[in-house]
Amino acid sequence: MSRTQRLALLGVAAVIAVLAIVVLPGDNNDNDTPRRTSQTEPAERAASNAGASAGSDEQAAAATPRPRPKPPLLRAGAERQLIFTKGERVRFRVRHSAAEEVHVHGYDIARDIEAGQTATISFPATIEGIFEVELEESGVPLGTIKVEPR
Repeated sequence: MSRTQRLALLGVAAVIAVLAIVVLPGDNNDNDTPRRTSQTEPAERAASNAGASAGSDEQAAAATPRPRPKPPLLRAGAERQLIFTKGERVRFRVRHSAAEEVHVHGYDIARDIEAGQTATISFPATIEGIFEVELEESGVPLGTIKVEPR
């Protein structure tokens, strides 16, 4: 492969990476549609595949660090379903107007949150199934976490 071809592939990979950052929406998470949450987004995979064709030196140059998107936000009154694959890391944020305890049923994870503050909850997806996330003291559901097999 000529030097010009490698540089062209590197340019394509850079354009894909920039488009992914600009075009893909931020993680406002104010909608109720299920969102597949993954460690590697499709645009990142496309950029890394394009960079792999260019050779190892160009691949390192094309692998520009990208800010990690914020985890999905769960709030009372706006239930959501988050979908993960077994083995991935479950990450989400919770915000509530009053101090509460967030509980992930099935995983038996509890976390205190302060009034008006946003807390991030993270754990490995080791159990397959659908698990309710709720504000424990008030019994208000926030959503569900679905862990699918690999």
